[in-house]
Amino acid sequence: MKGFFVTGTDTDVGKTWFMLKLGELLIEKKINFHFLKPVESGCEEPNNKSIPKDAMQFSKLQNIPLEKICKYMFKAYASPPKAAKIENKNIELEDIVNFINENKYEDDKYYNIVEGCGGFFSPIANNKLSSDLAVELNLPVILVVNNKLGCINHTLLTLQAIKKLNLKIKFIVLNNLTENIPLDNYDELSDHTNIPIIKLSYNKKLDTSLINYIN
Repeated sequence: MKGFFVTGTDTDVGKTWFMLKLGELLIEKKINFHFLKPVESGCEEPNNKSIPKDAMQFSKLQNIPLEKICKYMFKAYASPPKAAKIENKNIELEDIVNFINENKYEDDKYYNIVEGCGGFFSPIANNKLSSDLAVELNLPVILVVNNKLGCINHTLLTLQAIKKLNLKIKFIVLNNLTENIPLDNYDELSDHTNIPIIKLSYNKKLDTSLINYIN
């Protein structure tokens, strides 16, 4: 499978926001892609029906059915295995991998871009972490980082963990989650890693130079 695995240094670092901006850029550059977010928790509940708001945005962006993007939708804002347990359900890593394999695009003209849950070591299935899914897929990793105080430590630890599992790191996304960032960590983080760092400004488009790192 051709593509990337998108993970973060923590929960709520803006992985979905980055992927939406990446999708917009790929559409602009006429590059084919397919988003996969197999698991989402914290889903909205209109009419007592779980709606995965992140995966729904991917569905609208690609104009394809939600069922091709996301399968496991849990109401509780918790790790997927904990959220599943609250609903008396079960989620296994094998089920997630099978869903991805059934819905990935085999055509080499397409990039399959898979979003994990939370941070790299966040639980995603029974006794399994997002890192275990990354190893199963063996895709190059895109690491999303919240540009805040402490992110250098979080980033370097996560990079070390990714490398230890013999996974390739494509690039880092330094994400500004608010308009005014009191401390920009780009220069200092660049001093500690040779991995390319892409800055994503608040509510802005991705720089087109990112395409150089995709191909």
